Formats: sequence, structure tokens, C-alpha cells
Amino acid sequence: MSNRVIVITGGSSGIGKATAKLFARDGEHVVILNRNEKAGAETVAEIQALGGSVLYLKTDIGIENQVEASFAAAVEKFGKIDILFANAAIQINKPIDETTKEDWDQMIAANLTGTFLSCKVASKYMKKQKSGCMIICSSGHAFVSYPGYTGYAATKGGQVAFMHAAALDLAPFGIRVNCIAPNAVTRPSTSAAKPNITTAPQDPARARAMQAGLVSPMVAYLAHEHCPVNGEMLIAIAGRVARAVIAETPGVQRPSWSIEDVRQLIEEIEAELRRPPPPRGALRSRRANAARRPRRRA
Repeated sequence: MSNRVIVITGGSSGIGKATAKLFARDGEHVVILNRNEKAGAETVAEIQALGGSVLYLKTDIGIENQVEASFAAAVEKFGKIDILFANAAIQINKPIDETTKEDWDQMIAANLTGTFLSCKVASKYMKKQKSGCMIICSSGHAFVSYPGYTGYAATKGGQVAFMHAAALDLAPFGIRVNCIAPNAVTRPSTSAAKPNITTAPQDPARARAMQAGLVSPMVAYLAHEHCPVNGEMLIAIAGRVARAVIAETPGVQRPSWSIEDVRQLIEEIEAELRRPPPPRGALRSRRANAARRPRRRA
């Protein structure tokens, strides 16, 4: 890849920064949006030292006019937008009964509203080009969470649902939308009252496994113009890359139900997970992809 333009929200730390550097080294134009001017300036200096092309724009992605202005400035500078990496997020870890409305609103604004606004504005430019791709940085908390993550998990699950619907909306215009669920050392959460993954002592092997650089190549692949993946969620944790799916059981069909019926059949209802068929028009053609794979010799 070269001479493409990628906008990265939250691009001056963690996974966003690692991804910005990777794209810059590959000859792409990188646009970083975040609120931390100091971190933004430091990242710009590091990318320029690599010989990369970069633009930093101070932006609160939860405010629509700021997002619109920043994307317009990026297009004025580089002429187009090929890729969006919606990476910015806020994490506040508290039990549900201790989470305030302010905490909730902060996470919704950054994680959900920010993702929506970034994708909405990017889509306007990409639709004119009839091409583009968006990668949304979700989390494993969208599927399996822990105590104290109710607000954060809600926003990350919302991003996955948003991705599936956006992939359907934008596929007719040649625009792909995917999610990643990474696990990497980035920065302490805003409520880090005790040692966590970024502040607690780590053994060297675990520290290496949690590097943000183990996630950014997956982002780069999903952004490649020849990548066929659309409407999917990929996981990158400690060097392992996998595909995440939402599954359902075969279930039980009856002409009528009672509470007692549900009680008696609950084990059968929950048995033997299977994945539902993909939404028509959004996901890649499995048959076409299979035809492209080299056949295994007997």
C-alpha cells in the first residue's frame, strides 16, 4: 500500500499510535485525531522522524462539528480519505451501582457517539469515491466481560452491533466495515485505583505478548484494498488472531409455550451452538474465498 490516507482517532497512544507508525512506514498519509495536543505532537515528531507523512488535528470525536471540520481539513490536505480506524475510547471501571451518569455519558460520547460520528462523516467522502474501509476498535468485553465493566462493555457491544448494520448500509458503495477486539497495553483506565495491566509489574513474556504492535498488522490487513473481509469481528490477543462470531442454538420449535415447557426444555434450548447465516450482502463470499485458497495436495 502507498499514498492512501488513513484517519486514526485516538492515534497518539497504544494501538492507535502503533498503527499510525505502521501505516506511515508503508508510505501512507496518516491523520491523527484526539484531544491530547502534547501526545499528538510527540506522535507527529516520531512519525516525521521515520520519514512519514502525518497531520495532527485536535478533535473531540463526540462533538459533530469538530469531527466534520477535522475530516474536511484532512481532505483539504491530502485530497481523500481511504481508511478510518475508529480507535479512540474511554474506559471507566466501576461496579454498576457506583457508575455515575457522568461516567456513563463520557463512555457513550467517546466510544459510541464518537464511533458513529467518525464513520458517518467518513462515509460521505468514501461514498463519493465508491471505495473505502472502516475498522472499529471494539473489545472482548463486547462478548465476555468482568465485574466493574458495565458501562464500558455496553459501549463495546454497541460498536459490534453498529458495525454489522453499517456494513450492510455501505457495502453497495464499495465500503467495508469491520471490528477488531484487541488486548494490548495502552494506558491506565480513568478509574485505575489499583494496579492494572498498564501499571502493575509484568513478567517480560507477558509484556511482549501484550504489545500494541501485535495488533496493528491485523488493522493494516483489514484496510488493504484487496482484503475481502466485511462485516466481521477479528480478535487479536497476545499474538493470537481469531474470528469472533455470534452463535445460536438450534432451539426447540413448538406451536405453543408455557413457563413449564421452557423449564423442562431449557437444556435442549441451550445445547449445540451454531452460527446463524450471515446477513445477505454484507459478508464476504465464502465460496469465492475458498476458490482462491490453494488446494491441499493428497
